[in-house]
Amino acid sequence: MKVLLFIGWLIVGSCWFPGVSHVWAAKSQSAPSAGQSVTAKDFEEVILSALSRQYGRADHQVSMRILFPRKPLLLSKGKIHLEVEKIAGGARMGRRSFRVGLFLNRQFIKTVNVVGEVKAQAMVTTPVRWIKPNEVVAAEDVLTMKIDVPSLTHDFILDPNEVIGKQVLRPLSPRQPIRKIMLDDPPLVHKGDRVMLEVHRGGLFVQAVGLAKASGKSGDTIPVKNQHSGREVVGTIIGSGLVEVGF
Repeated sequence: MKVLLFIGWLIVGSCWFPGVSHVWAAKSQSAPSAGQSVTAKDFEEVILSALSRQYGRADHQVSMRILFPRKPLLLSKGKIHLEVEKIAGGARMGRRSFRVGLFLNRQFIKTVNVVGEVKAQAMVTTPVRWIKPNEVVAAEDVLTMKIDVPSLTHDFILDPNEVIGKQVLRPLSPRQPIRKIMLDDPPLVHKGDRVMLEVHRGGLFVQAVGLAKASGKSGDTIPVKNQHSGREVVGTIIGSGLVEVGF
C-alpha cells in the first residue's frame, strides 16, 4: 500500500512541477514584449542634438560617452519623447551633467540627470615654427591639424587664410592653436616712412610728400611732417604709404 502511495505521489509530482516551471518561463519571456526601454544611446543622441542647436559649429566633431545612467530605463508601451533642459555651464567639454525630461504619450514621467563625457575635435591653424612678435605670417609658416578643443565657443582660428598676412602680437609656438587675440593687421605705415599726403576739400585736391612720425594701420591717425613746408600735421592712414590730411 505504501509503495502504491509513493508511486502515485511521483506521478502527481511529475505533472505539477513542470507546470510551475512553465508559468515562470512564460512570464520571463513576455516581460520584454510588454514594454520598451530608453538606452544610453538615446540620451546621447538627444543631448548632442541639443548641444548642436545651442552651440553648433559646422567644423567640429562632437561626441559623448554616457556615464550615467548606463542601464536602460524600462517603460510601458507608448510614444517616448526626450527633452533636454536649457544647457547650463556653457559649451565646455569634459564631464558634464544634463537634465533630460522623459515623456510618454506626451505625459511627463520624470527628469533624468544624465552624466556624460563630452568631446569635440576641430581642424585648427598652427605655426610650423616659432614666430616672434611683429613678424607677419606667411603661407609657409602655418598648417592645419586636428585637436581636442576645450569648448565649442573657443577662439582658435580654423581657416589659415585668416592668419596669413597678419602681424603677430605675442610669440607663437609650433603646433599650438593660434587665437584671434594673438594677431592684428600689420601696419601700412611705419615710423620714418616717406608717405604721400593728400588733401581733399570740395574740388580741391593737393598732394605732398611727408615723413611719418609714427607707425599705424588703416584708419589710424598719426603725425606726419610735410617735407615741403616743414610743418607737422595730423592725418589718417587710408592705404599703404598714403595719409589723408584735413584742413
